Amino acid sequence: MWLKNLFLANWRTKATALFFSVSIWFVAYQSEAQRSTLKYRVRFEPEEPGKMAIVGFRRSGQTVSLFPPSGELEVEVTIEGPREQVDEIRAETSVNKFVIPVEKDDSTHEFKQDDFGFPRDGVSVSNFQPKRFLIEQSGIEERTISALKSIVEVPNKKSDDKVSIEVDGPEGGLRIRGPVSVLDSVKLKVTVPLDFQGRADGLFDLRIQPDTEKMKQTVQLLKNFDLGPGVKAEWVRFTDPVRIHVSAVLEESLDMFSVDRARLLFQLPLLQAPCRVTLKDVPLGTETIPVAFEGSRKQVQKIRDLPEITLIVPAPAEFDTEKGGTFNFIESDLKVKGFPGVNVLQHESRKEQQASFWSYEIKVLGENESKKE
Repeated sequence: MWLKNLFLANWRTKATALFFSVSIWFVAYQSEAQRSTLKYRVRFEPEEPGKMAIVGFRRSGQTVSLFPPSGELEVEVTIEGPREQVDEIRAETSVNKFVIPVEKDDSTHEFKQDDFGFPRDGVSVSNFQPKRFLIEQSGIEERTISALKSIVEVPNKKSDDKVSIEVDGPEGGLRIRGPVSVLDSVKLKVTVPLDFQGRADGLFDLRIQPDTEKMKQTVQLLKNFDLGPGVKAEWVRFTDPVRIHVSAVLEESLDMFSVDRARLLFQLPLLQAPCRVTLKDVPLGTETIPVAFEGSRKQVQKIRDLPEITLIVPAPAEFDTEKGGTFNFIESDLKVKGFPGVNVLQHESRKEQQASFWSYEIKVLGENESKKE
């Protein structure tokens, strides 16, 4: 009985005392100083972005500059303050990136509390890691790449293949801008693989080389080509895909082939009387001449395989149907029968003889001569 009275006697007073004890402990706990380390993303931006660009960062003691992906750096910020306020700041997820302006002549930045919005609500920063960054800046310049065909690479062509290329870009060339120290080593490239027919036609990725974060983050291209309806020209970075229209056609490699004898087939004007054609400066009865051929590799190979090669001599432009006449031709006047795309060239032996042309005679035969023939 006495134990029951011990717990129940003056129970209201005891409950009130317990409540105040817990409250005092809770307030003291929440007010207790606490330390926490947060990780923030930092982006440095020039105050004059049209004139200057940041091209690298270094920590104290580093000799090689770096340029991180997306241009953002990570900084560990150690904060101290009342437990409740520190816990609230730790729970914040929307504020984890900060932009810090950099003046033109700044070469270093030492972090300060106000870079991250401190002090606030009794919470302050006790340490930064790293404490500062060395900043490399460069002036911005604009340049033009006029030779658009030179930026196209065709990976699956042979060394002696010729490719006809058309780039559907701006007439004045591609305009790029960026830090002078970066532009000196920048190249633009478009890789255009040919299909099985030796052709390519479409939009292909326009890439920057070297393909580094520094290049992609600091160099811009004026996108004033392949614009859709209502789309205006704008400066873009190479962090996102940029495409340009390219057409390419493989031109077959040329080959050459010489023969000592190619038969001639003379084209004649319409005649009422029979005639006789005689090739001059060659033994009587000779109907062949030495020539060389130039054309695509496939066509020339087919000519090599022929048992006999026939060359067509075009009809003379002016002709006396009664008297006939003597006429001249050069090798380039000739056509290869069955191979219209192959050119006929002078044989080396003719070059040594310094002969400039061939002559032939068309003789109109009288009635008696015709009977003898």
